[in-house]
Amino acid sequence: MTAATSGGDDIIPVEELTRDAMLEVAGRVQSASGFAELIYRESEIDALWSLADIAARDAALAADPGASRASALRDEIGRAHDLLAEDQCPEAAAILRAAVTLLG
Repeated sequence: MTAATSGGDDIIPVEELTRDAMLEVAGRVQSASGFAELIYRESEIDALWSLADIAARDAALAADPGASRASALRDEIGRAHDLLAEDQCPEAAAILRAAVTLLG
C-alpha cells in the first residue's frame, strides 16, 4: 500500500528501512491531522525507529564504519517522533525527508 492509495485513517506496514518507506511515512506525516491519525503516524515512525535501532546496533557490533551514520539516522527519526507528538507535522516530515540521506 502506498501513500497515494491509502487514506490517513490506516496504518501502513513499515517492514524495511528504505528511502521509499521513509519518504512514504514523511508524506503521511506531512498531512496528518486529528488524534487518531497522529497516533497512526506515530506508530509508523516507531517502526522506522525500531528498524534504525537494529541497524545501528548491528553496525556497532560489527565495528562497521557506517555505525555513526546509522546512529544519526536513528536519532533523526527520534527527533521526528518527538515533533509529531507536539503536533508539528510539517517539521517532523522535513526531518524524515532530510534523514533519507543518512541511509547506507
